[in-house]
Amino acid sequence: MNAITETAGRALAAGAVLTLVILAAWLALAGADPIGFASFLLRWVHVLAAMLWVGLIWFVNFIQLAALQQADEPGRRTLMSAIVPRVAHSFRHASHLTVLSGVLLLVASGYLLDWLVFSTPVYIPPLRNALLWAGTIGGLAMWAFVHFIIWPNLRIVLGETPAEPAAKERARVQVRTYARLNLVLAVPVTFVMVAAPHLH
Repeated sequence: MNAITETAGRALAAGAVLTLVILAAWLALAGADPIGFASFLLRWVHVLAAMLWVGLIWFVNFIQLAALQQADEPGRRTLMSAIVPRVAHSFRHASHLTVLSGVLLLVASGYLLDWLVFSTPVYIPPLRNALLWAGTIGGLAMWAFVHFIIWPNLRIVLGETPAEPAAKERARVQVRTYARLNLVLAVPVTFVMVAAPHLH
């Protein structure tokens, strides 16, 4: 057991192996059509990436920002050097994977460019279509906040981009504000994404 749980990487690899075993068993027993299988795999990656992204949004807003406010100066320096860059790195890559898998899933499930995948047009009820596109637009806004506002300002806060103290303080406020806006959007975006295919 210690060999598996000694590092996070090994634990993740063990989870991936278990997942592959379950998937292989399912395919051997039930099979799957290629389009349905590709759509399922994209949905799984999309959900997993979104879980990581939303989890990090929660972590940043309720744990990291609170810890930075409460820490003394040496503690703040430690958090800013050891925790914040790692969280930002994971945050950015989770958002990339969520958006990329989401766009591919829109194609594989017929919401976007259905003629590329299906021989006949895919009918999607208008309300379901509206819900999904509202979630897509919200998710893209969240992604844009991360890459065009939070990340450049965080680089200023971390000292990777040189700036005067006043500019650093403005950047700190921008990071906090848009982290909060990501939190605001995370709840309804998750809701409409789940509601679109499942709420009848």
